[in-house]
Amino acid sequence: MLSCVTVAMLCLLFGCLMLTGHSSGSKTPKLNIKGKELVIQSGQPFRITCRAEEYIVWKIPAMLENDKKRLRITSNECAGGPKTICRTHLTVSRSHVNDTGLYTCEMSSSVSVQSKSNKRVTSIYIFITEKNHPFVEQNNATRATPVIDGEDIVVPCRTTSPNVTVTLRKTISNKKLSPDGKNIIWDSKRGFILKQPIYDDILSCDATVPQSDDGSAGESVISTHYVMYRISISLRNLNLNVSSNIVLLSGSFIYMKCEVSTDMNARASLDWDYPRLKYGQLLPKTKPIMDRSNPNFILFSSILYIPNVRKIDQGKYVCTASNGPLKKMVQTTVQIHVKPFIKAKTRKQGVFEADAGQKLLNISAKVNAFPLPEIRWLKDGLLAADKFARYTADGYSLIIKDVEEGDAGTYTLSLHTKKTNLTKNVNMRLIVKVRPQIFEKLVPFHESNLYSLGSKQSLTCTVYGVPPPKITWMWQPCPQNHSKSQCDYHIDGSKMSPPVPVILGRNTSNIGNRIQSITQRSQMIEGKNKTAGILVINDSRYSGRYTCVATNEIGTESRDIPYYITDIPNGFHVTLNKEPFEGEDLMLSCSVNKYLYTGIGWTLIRTAGNRTMHHSISKQRDAITAEYSTTLTAIIKNATLADSGTYSCKAKNRYTGEIVRERKEIIIKEEKNSKKTQFTRTFRLKRRKRSLEAGM
Repeated sequence: MLSCVTVAMLCLLFGCLMLTGHSSGSKTPKLNIKGKELVIQSGQPFRITCRAEEYIVWKIPAMLENDKKRLRITSNECAGGPKTICRTHLTVSRSHVNDTGLYTCEMSSSVSVQSKSNKRVTSIYIFITEKNHPFVEQNNATRATPVIDGEDIVVPCRTTSPNVTVTLRKTISNKKLSPDGKNIIWDSKRGFILKQPIYDDILSCDATVPQSDDGSAGESVISTHYVMYRISISLRNLNLNVSSNIVLLSGSFIYMKCEVSTDMNARASLDWDYPRLKYGQLLPKTKPIMDRSNPNFILFSSILYIPNVRKIDQGKYVCTASNGPLKKMVQTTVQIHVKPFIKAKTRKQGVFEADAGQKLLNISAKVNAFPLPEIRWLKDGLLAADKFARYTADGYSLIIKDVEEGDAGTYTLSLHTKKTNLTKNVNMRLIVKVRPQIFEKLVPFHESNLYSLGSKQSLTCTVYGVPPPKITWMWQPCPQNHSKSQCDYHIDGSKMSPPVPVILGRNTSNIGNRIQSITQRSQMIEGKNKTAGILVINDSRYSGRYTCVATNEIGTESRDIPYYITDIPNGFHVTLNKEPFEGEDLMLSCSVNKYLYTGIGWTLIRTAGNRTMHHSISKQRDAITAEYSTTLTAIIKNATLADSGTYSCKAKNRYTGEIVRERKEIIIKEEKNSKKTQFTRTFRLKRRKRSLEAGM
């Protein structure tokens, strides 16, 4: 009669074992093999089927993992319905003793090395037996066994069958150590587990095996030898050879190298977690490589390589380094794009604004592209960096220092990838706002501040700014005191008339000139669109100050235009009452605009030999101030021939400081022979002498 073990082996050989019943409410994976252990003869094939409610991942002995000739794992086959059921098969065509170990079926959501759930994992331990090969790792050399603080001390003489009898002894002292279930424990899947390390001897695991199947040929002892050594728990400088974020194109490859260093007497293991595990796909990875080239530490490294990446490879890649109870992790994120692309957008619909004189401006676009494109910045079709030294290109940003009005224009961010021949141009417009400027203030030119009484006048302000300024006109009359000869807006503020807006017809103030029109016109001047504000005054009668005010959103500029009404030509005039005769009174009048001139005075200029003498004959204090003018009259009574000469009236311009003069040549005619009284020559000479002395 066949034993149960024999029947199970036959069923495995022919794939006849059926899946056990699956509870739709259970999330634990199910295997087609009942029990926790299975014993198989070396060289025989075996097959394990796992079934679960999501993708399945296999964990198998390391020696078998990369043996593609003997190992075959089918992809997950998932069927729809109320709940998805996935199935996968693990087949080993020809088993080997090194295949002995734990075979785990794990649901993909619990694969992460960061968190595992026993409820989502099902395992079976398979022993692969072979005659005269009682130990899985069997050789004559003495193996070093590490002792790590916080972990079980294991003499790793695990066996190829649960029925092998193994004893532990000290080799040098030949002392047998018997398991007691407390200080020494035997486990065929691990070896001997000790509570205390043994450093002073070599330990031997001795297995007694029969020489023949029926035991008639006797028994032999096969041994493996171990020496314990203490290792430290340390993990330093864990790192990946890639950045924390990787962007790849579908079809390219992933090559990741994880490294960690330990003390010289320490060991580290490196494990990977990656997106394909969620889909039940194990990737080949190299065993940790131990580099002892540095005398101060040991470097452990492991490589993960994916030759042809797909969208499923997108996600987190975690490398976990372990040394006893100590664990450290390092990770990176991989993003996969199916095809190359360039996407770009700007803020505010691509319109940037800056003020002239601004210290720093950043023109930028938000770009998402792969592969990374070549970048060029253009201004009005020319390379921006070559055009101005103030421009600095910094990736997808163009930095402009000390913004000028000439920086306004169209900027283009040109993006191009050579490999994929993709090109995208992003246009942006820069508006440089300029505070108002008044042309008449910037360019010096002679302008009269005098306007004839009753005349029609036109005042102009030519302004420029970005955006175009708004022009308004203001009016402020001079103090209405005829005795005042100065139009000062800053004295006695309580009596000063405040500025008022200029309106058509007459100002809102009762003291104002009649306004005929207020107009504006635009014109290109020197390549700039300037605006001329024109104020037409119909009837000039009041002196004061007009102010044109140019305003835009970043500033205000104003220009004061003194507006002085004069009732005398050019604001300065000398008159002679009549041509004087000897003995008559000489009367000279000098009239000046009272707001423009001050310091009026009369002087008689005489020449005696080589000397020129100036005799002051009348000063400002004697002047009379009227509504528009100040008049200074010089009177010489009973003029004589000696009073002939050059009479000069001078005045000082209040604003420029310029001295203005007007001269009048006076010739006293001899007295008439008519009914006038005859004077003796002596009397005339005396009178002339008195007159000269009075003028000194």
